[in-house]
Amino acid sequence: MDRLARRRTAPAPAPAEPAPDWATRLRDLAGLIAPTTALTALLVYFGYIGTRARFAYFGISLDLTGLSNQNLILYGLEVVYAPIALLLLTVLLLTLCHAAVTRLLQRPGTARLTTIVGLFTTAAGVLLVARACVGILVVEVSQTETPGTSALALAAGPVLITYGGWILTPGRPSRPLRYAGAVAAALMLVGLFWAANSFAAAFGQGRAYQDALDLPTEPAVLLDTKDPIAGLPPEVTETTLPGPFPHRYQGLRLLLSAGDRLFLVPAHWTAESRTLVIPYNDDVRLQLDP
Repeated sequence: MDRLARRRTAPAPAPAEPAPDWATRLRDLAGLIAPTTALTALLVYFGYIGTRARFAYFGISLDLTGLSNQNLILYGLEVVYAPIALLLLTVLLLTLCHAAVTRLLQRPGTARLTTIVGLFTTAAGVLLVARACVGILVVEVSQTETPGTSALALAAGPVLITYGGWILTPGRPSRPLRYAGAVAAALMLVGLFWAANSFAAAFGQGRAYQDALDLPTEPAVLLDTKDPIAGLPPEVTETTLPGPFPHRYQGLRLLLSAGDRLFLVPAHWTAESRTLVIPYNDDVRLQLDP
């Protein structure tokens, strides 16, 4: 009887584990991978824009270099530091301003001041939108202005208009105001992306100019070849040597090595200078003189 009682009171076996929900796991994995993929794509894009402008200064098409995506990511890292820092500082400043406006709206007897702040914010937004439209419609303006001016005006103008409307109509935002906020957010993203694009191009041009100034202090290149090179820049001198590499060229600096090719520039870059593209194979001997 005792044995039978123990059998009846024995705990039931644990239920089997449910089958894995692969859809949930894939969704979670996509949530982790998607931001990384987006960040990588942005780094590649900004690296491409900045590097293209950088080498275009020396007359080199970026498509000719054959740089890998990894190299473009590395170039993109140096481009995004300053925009990210400025964006975070702007967000911090806007957060403090919003806290001050919210406190102003909650204080009694400040209706007149609140109206003035709302009208001023809306008017500033309208002026910025007008400035952005000028930069969009008149191409010469966006090409000659300080990089990012029209783009930042497009990013800030609609947001200020919507925010001014929110200040002037306290309480729960109406449906048109919510729609306007969604459109303003979309325009802000477009403007920020445009501004980052302009900054990347300007950054690349600035780096190229600095590279040109630093060329005399870079290691000197002694290029020995089996066959003579035609069309040399006037700053490059040729010397005849005995042996399998009879042609030596001096006065060059190495700008880039990619795709089994050497991109060589004169030590003193001028508007009349040219870039030499030399295949890096057994017919070439390269020496670097610190």
